[in-house]
Amino acid sequence: MDISREKILDRISERLAELKITENEASSRAGLERTFLSQIRRSSTRWPRVDNLQRICDALGLRTYWVTTGLGPRLIGDRDFGADVAEAPMGSWVAATGFSEPTAVERGENPYLPVPGLPPGDYLALRVVGDSMNLVAPEGSVIIVDRADTLLQPRRFYVFATPDHAEATFKRWMSRPDRLEPYSTNPAHEAIYLDAPPTVIGRVRKVMMDL
Repeated sequence: MDISREKILDRISERLAELKITENEASSRAGLERTFLSQIRRSSTRWPRVDNLQRICDALGLRTYWVTTGLGPRLIGDRDFGADVAEAPMGSWVAATGFSEPTAVERGENPYLPVPGLPPGDYLALRVVGDSMNLVAPEGSVIIVDRADTLLQPRRFYVFATPDHAEATFKRWMSRPDRLEPYSTNPAHEAIYLDAPPTVIGRVRKVMMDL
């Protein structure tokens, strides 16, 4: 990660303009010498110490990580969705073909997988087997399924089960007519047309894979 002194100062200046205060006022609010920021700006080689930069950021309501990197939430009061980490128990696997395998979506005594950036839910992690969904989840990737979200919406991705929960599949839901569609580069896979409402295990909210 490239941390630029000039960009740090630019981000601080942007906030000063928003608050309509000067560098000297900001330095004083941070409990530093009034000319602290102006001295940093005048010297092309001088960097602020980490603790002093933190004090400036606190005085301006900025997150230090954003000031130094430009990443993440900008203001202290902004919610950091990346810090909302759900722990999804790792199940076995789910077929990205037709309905398959009686224990595909069962929770076992497997390790929990930390997954950032998810809203509250009841999550389960499953490894994908098959290539019928490889445009969104290649074989071997892990899908994160929210079992609290079973409201079907067209073009969204879900894990479905047979009524007795004996078999499961991972597909895209489509309506008119109701069907479970593959999402694949392999033209051999066909949609599964339904005569009755499907049993929904949960909506797929995230795909994780190794590159």
